[in-house]
Amino acid sequence: MNKDLTRVALIPFAAAILLGAFLVFQVQPVISKCVLPWFGGTPAVWTTCMLFFQVLLFGGYLYAHFLTRLFAPKRQAIIHGILLVAAICVLPIQPSNGWKPTGLEGPIFHLLCLLSVHVGLPYFVLSSTGPLVQAWLSYRVCDKSVYRLYALSNIGSLAALLTYPFIVEPIMSVAAQSVTWSIAFVLFAGIQVWLLFGLAQTRSNDLPETDSVETDTKAPSASVHVVWAGFAAFASMMLLAITNHVCQDIAVIPFLWVLPLSLYLLSFIICFDRPDWYRPKVYAAALIACLVGWKLIGSVSWIHSLPLEIGYYMSILFLVCMLSHGEVARLKPDPKYLTTYYAFLSGGGALGGVFVGLICPMIFSTFFELTAGLCLTWVLGIVVFFSSQNWKTSDAHEKPVSRFGWLAIVLVMITLTLGASSRSSTALINSRSFFGVLKVFETKAGTALAHGRTLHGIQLNEPNRNQPTTYYGFDSGVGRLLTSFEDQSVKVGVIGLGIGTLASYGRDGDRYEFIEINPDCVDIAQTYFTCLSDSEAHIEVVVGDGRLVLERENRKYDALILDAFSSDGIPAHLLTIEAMELFKKNLSKRGVIAAHVTNLHLDLAPVVHRLAREMGWHSREIHSKGNSEDALQDSQWILIAEDESIFQLPNLDIARVPDQRSVDSAPLWTDQYHDLFSVLKL
Repeated sequence: MNKDLTRVALIPFAAAILLGAFLVFQVQPVISKCVLPWFGGTPAVWTTCMLFFQVLLFGGYLYAHFLTRLFAPKRQAIIHGILLVAAICVLPIQPSNGWKPTGLEGPIFHLLCLLSVHVGLPYFVLSSTGPLVQAWLSYRVCDKSVYRLYALSNIGSLAALLTYPFIVEPIMSVAAQSVTWSIAFVLFAGIQVWLLFGLAQTRSNDLPETDSVETDTKAPSASVHVVWAGFAAFASMMLLAITNHVCQDIAVIPFLWVLPLSLYLLSFIICFDRPDWYRPKVYAAALIACLVGWKLIGSVSWIHSLPLEIGYYMSILFLVCMLSHGEVARLKPDPKYLTTYYAFLSGGGALGGVFVGLICPMIFSTFFELTAGLCLTWVLGIVVFFSSQNWKTSDAHEKPVSRFGWLAIVLVMITLTLGASSRSSTALINSRSFFGVLKVFETKAGTALAHGRTLHGIQLNEPNRNQPTTYYGFDSGVGRLLTSFEDQSVKVGVIGLGIGTLASYGRDGDRYEFIEINPDCVDIAQTYFTCLSDSEAHIEVVVGDGRLVLERENRKYDALILDAFSSDGIPAHLLTIEAMELFKKNLSKRGVIAAHVTNLHLDLAPVVHRLAREMGWHSREIHSKGNSEDALQDSQWILIAEDESIFQLPNLDIARVPDQRSVDSAPLWTDQYHDLFSVLKL
């Protein structure tokens, strides 16, 4: 059989690889954005989706391995054709409203079930494309050039990620994204059917095992299998840990999802397309220099900045992925072991995802996996640097690996132990859940609660423990609003609990209802703080996403306060025109919406003012200055009311009219169109 193919004959193979990889990675932000509002906008939605896709990718690779190993080409074509038809039958992928959580379910399990039903089968078929198409091509081309298709698949994946935040998300609604993806999947299925017709005509004696393949090729040993999986697992762990950290401290926006994943894929492209581009000693030296440089910068507090920190973590991730994927590319086997190779790579990736997504939340009370990963990064850099023979090749020798590897591991264990003990002494409690890490700690002023780097509240020591603090002081927008009601009893709704500081404004006869999505936050507020129990008002706490709770029952509040933080960013689904219409239905005749838009990285004020104008309501803005003596923080609140005369009340007459030019240029967010990247403070 002639093993040489013309470029024209390669087109359907390349097209299937490219489009399949594009759809595999395009579906991740599409489906994640569909369900993000249902789970409070937390970064764990992306982490859980990544876990699901990594495990399913492993399943797809195993399927490809056993399909090509156990069945003749004609039967492979029949089996895979049936799967393609079944996958088309479950389209489109957008979940129905019946999947909206009530707040009582376990969020991880509920999200995994949702993904399994709506995108599981199409993704399973897509995930098998890479190894299957390469295996089918290897029936005709029996050399390691087939591995270059793996680089091609990663180019398709990278294109999917980069086009989403800059092209797809800004111009297409969530529903349109789902439909477009489904149409593209049907096109992909058509290309696959073309390949399947050719596969069905392949004779059994055309398989590599019975062809003129070198018979002295040794199967990779068990230790090599472990190395494949181990490097893949470590790269996957660092990808998820760093993505989680970056999103916690800024906002859950697709750009900050796709940037780390794009670097992860770029390392695959470099390592598999041009093996001579991988020079481990160079990358290891760069990794060590990056780690040392950040340690030196960390000792100078004024140098810290958001772009610098993001750049540091992205650099670390890219270098870790280059070393990890470079090593597995260097150790790739003969093509007849191709599907085994990819099965171990995907299995390692899934293992890293399971560790970060499922195991770490159960065994750690903080995001300790990032600390551990950075320590292991030192080990990776040191071991690879000293095991590399020179600066220009990827050749390695073994002795320095054990010598310096064991030394590095001992140093890491000491660092981890000291780090764990120092953290345990600074906090009263660390509580980790699907919604992030909450930390309760003592300050000179009193007891504080933080989520990531964002302070959620401080309760002062006696005799001032009932005095509102942080963003909720008497001069803040919400403080002025709640003290403007004078003698009338009011019903106040608050989306976001924190430590319950706003309950300190409650008077006898008032009713305060707090809606909080994180059960751990409720437990902490009731256990370590007394704001709720000290309040004179009737207090009720409801667990669930604020918007979903209000959809189920009309509450009729005199004031509805939006204070639902996801670290330092308000979830976007609370700032859409549909959300505002829902809030309006839950207000009394002269009700007021108070939106807390204090934010280091997102300029949310123009968005809120634009929403108010679209509703035909009036909005005003109140800024207040912080005061360390009273534990007050700078705050920015926007008040929205249908009756403009409310802003003439004595406490509210300082509220400022928004700048109309900024309102005119602000994006109008809807459930179908909202883009946090457009309001990022650069």
